[in-house]
Amino acid sequence: RDTAPPCPSDAETPSAPCGLSDSEIHPRHCPERMRLLPCVAVLAASEWAQRVGGIFVRSTPKPTEVSVQGGADTRQSAAPESAQDYFVPQFFAPQLTPTQFLFVSSPSAGKVVYSELKNFESLTGRTFALVDSGLAEPAGLAFDNDRGLLYVADRGVSKIFRYRVLLQESSSGGQKTLALATDGVRLCVMQGHPVEWVTVDPSGSIYYTDTGANTINRISFDVLEKIGEGSYQCGDLKVVSQKEQMAKAETTAASALTLNAADRASEGPTDAPDTLPEIFTVYEGSVNPHVAVPSGISSDGNRLWWGNKVEGNRAGSVVQGEASPQPSLLAPDNVTGEQTFPATALTSLVDTTYGVAHSNTMVFFTANKTGSGSVYGVMGDGSTTQFVSSLVMPRGLVWDGDNTVYVADQAVSKVYSFPVGRLMDDAPLTQSVAYSGAFGVALFTKSRANSEAVKAGAMNSGGGMRILWLLLPLVASMCPWALACDEC
Repeated sequence: RDTAPPCPSDAETPSAPCGLSDSEIHPRHCPERMRLLPCVAVLAASEWAQRVGGIFVRSTPKPTEVSVQGGADTRQSAAPESAQDYFVPQFFAPQLTPTQFLFVSSPSAGKVVYSELKNFESLTGRTFALVDSGLAEPAGLAFDNDRGLLYVADRGVSKIFRYRVLLQESSSGGQKTLALATDGVRLCVMQGHPVEWVTVDPSGSIYYTDTGANTINRISFDVLEKIGEGSYQCGDLKVVSQKEQMAKAETTAASALTLNAADRASEGPTDAPDTLPEIFTVYEGSVNPHVAVPSGISSDGNRLWWGNKVEGNRAGSVVQGEASPQPSLLAPDNVTGEQTFPATALTSLVDTTYGVAHSNTMVFFTANKTGSGSVYGVMGDGSTTQFVSSLVMPRGLVWDGDNTVYVADQAVSKVYSFPVGRLMDDAPLTQSVAYSGAFGVALFTKSRANSEAVKAGAMNSGGGMRILWLLLPLVASMCPWALACDEC
């Protein structure tokens, strides 16, 4: 509010000095409002107490709630990296979109933030920290909307982390309030492989691109759940290459031919393939000509799409394959002469592709061509439309499930939205969120099913918080230097 005009006098506008509501008045502009400072001091002391408690608890404290009807916003904003990390939204129509939150990652800030949306732009013009520590260079994001799980590809440490996102909802004074937080658990689900992009399909399985091994990989939801239960650690997972899958299929087939029906019936049950601590390589560049330093990735559970960061004109700017190809479908490739899973290049328009997302009818991808950043859409028949051509460094993007795509422009630290309901060149852009170094994006759309799931997760997390708070005095007495020890 530093740009607000000086306050004339309360006599002129007694109810709203400077044309501002009571919730917007700043004491710098109206000295009469200096009496609010004691309240500010109390709030600051409360915030300090929460931060001190966080050293011992190692869990995100319950977030302060925020009014979604324009009331005073009391949540803690993410620390701005620059003066452009916020803007003043303007709304000229009632809310036409469902309740949605946009997640944004920033490798330069090492954080993941969020902002509630209204009509495709931030409700408050500000972002709020969801994960503000424990990450090195968070890049690609993927959100499992049905289960409330956020996956973060941290390229700085070659790991994928999973967070359970909690939606906290209440009513005060007739106003509905919402806020997001994690349950305080950072779960590693993959480590030791260079990763920048990740996606999740409707079944809960995740896919990621490994730029070091030049592969595209899948981790089943059953394995992810066993990691969450503690049965496996992320370091236990072994990569099963495409060639190993083919060899295993051949061995199994040969063994089955030597058994009669009675022998096969007497064999004991074996562990289901999707519960073994394995990472399946579904496509690899050593045997598939359509994999060339893979980048962004997306899947609908049946099909898989990825971009190539180099030689897109040869290997394909965007390639379509199968999400879970079976070894029985293998056939010799016409280029390499080796057996490989089926894949087809949808377009070879650009040499370098970054982010990839899909809708029901189209695959979207970001690229830099002829000095400008663009977002393209390609149909199943290969026809391509340049929706946006005025960006600088477009990276991650996400489809909202309807007629809108959100894209992060890392160079200008903004996330934009644009319509994709019909094919058009130079679609109108709307600034949705501002955050320094915006790279990856994911979308949380509130529904009855996921609201109940995340509320249950919030209640389960609360009991542990209360127990740890009871232990806080004991820990402080046994460890007096704890207040100065960030790792205690």
